[in-house]
Amino acid sequence: MQLTLFFSAPGQVSIPVQYGHLLQGLIYRQMDNPALRSFLHEQGFALGKRRFKLFTFSRLMAEEVTYDREAGRLLLTPPLRLVICSPVPFILQELGTGFLRQGHVRLGAALLQIKKMIMADPRVRQGVVQVQMLSPLVVYSTFSAGDGRNYTYYYSPFEPRFRELVGNNLAKKHFLVYGRPSPPGDFDIFPVRVSDRDLKVTYFKETVVKGWMGQYELRGDSDLLQLALDAGLGAKNSQGYGCCNLVEGFSSC
Repeated sequence: MQLTLFFSAPGQVSIPVQYGHLLQGLIYRQMDNPALRSFLHEQGFALGKRRFKLFTFSRLMAEEVTYDREAGRLLLTPPLRLVICSPVPFILQELGTGFLRQGHVRLGAALLQIKKMIMADPRVRQGVVQVQMLSPLVVYSTFSAGDGRNYTYYYSPFEPRFRELVGNNLAKKHFLVYGRPSPPGDFDIFPVRVSDRDLKVTYFKETVVKGWMGQYELRGDSDLLQLALDAGLGAKNSQGYGCCNLVEGFSSC
């Protein structure tokens, strides 16, 4: 499911260039149920040693985005739009209640008025779809450097391991949501409109995170592809990565 929020402000909104943690904090604060907020923030849904929050969100979308070099901040021209997705309807229902009750939110120093909310449930009904990333798709592995430290390698959509890791991640989410394994090997992802400009090097708090925007074709079981929309593609979804939307007008051959 998908919750889209529309915000207004009296003028341009000034926010830090790296604002993902501010959006994540805003989302947690708006969860109307304190038990749900605590569960998602502190624990999440466990699968072995991994934990999934099972929600993701887009970057802020605006009428215009400019960079204030002197202040080192982004200037966003309203209206602003934020998309939040989850395969757990209760999460979005609680968020919707919280946003409605509040009427306005703070993003850093900026005060935003909530003008409109739309709840939607876009459905995947075929085994081939195209998606547009609304926040960067992150795929990585962690390796030992041999001196007691670890380092993180971020994959490009043009590396074979990228496809494998995206599929493995979706399979874990499938088991959590549906309670059964996904069809083995029944997933593939292809970059359709992806260029070097789509590589985004961001920071989440103090951590460097590399991800990719652009358009991708997904092939596989429809339930698996549905999870790509609802839970996000790749890793770090609850930090604001991997949110995507169906490309309108796409039809498979």
